[in-house]
Amino acid sequence: MPATARLKDIVEALEIQFDESSSFLDRDTGQVETVSIDLLREAEESDDDEDLDLPEWQKQEWETAKLIVSSDRFLKLPSKFDVHEWAIMEDFSHSVESARTRADLLHAIHGAGAFRNFKYVIRRDGIEAAWYAFRAEALKQIALDWCEENHIVCE
Repeated sequence: MPATARLKDIVEALEIQFDESSSFLDRDTGQVETVSIDLLREAEESDDDEDLDLPEWQKQEWETAKLIVSSDRFLKLPSKFDVHEWAIMEDFSHSVESARTRADLLHAIHGAGAFRNFKYVIRRDGIEAAWYAFRAEALKQIALDWCEENHIVCE
């Protein structure tokens, strides 16, 4: 029977995604592991017993990368492309009560600098806390949906 995953850990992994890494859920332990794309690529291309000359702090990540590519016990978490941050910003914009702020946000998210312009408006209008609460709830729902789709028990 698969381990129970912590919803909080999955949401945290979704919040801090980078282009240079991917996050996975270990079905055996319920732990979320984040590994650099470079190490994953190297693990796919290397022999099973080949070890890289890595600094001490990166050796555990290397072992995890090798395990990820050599077994089916890891599930890849949604990437930043699956999360659709822009759609979350649009949903938040529609939820804002003030017609002026709503219009400013919807205008801000179109064209060049959408993320920067959006942040400017939420700061200017003092709704930054509301945005982060909305975003956290959206990420939580994405994590719950992912857990359900993959038959993972989340607590």
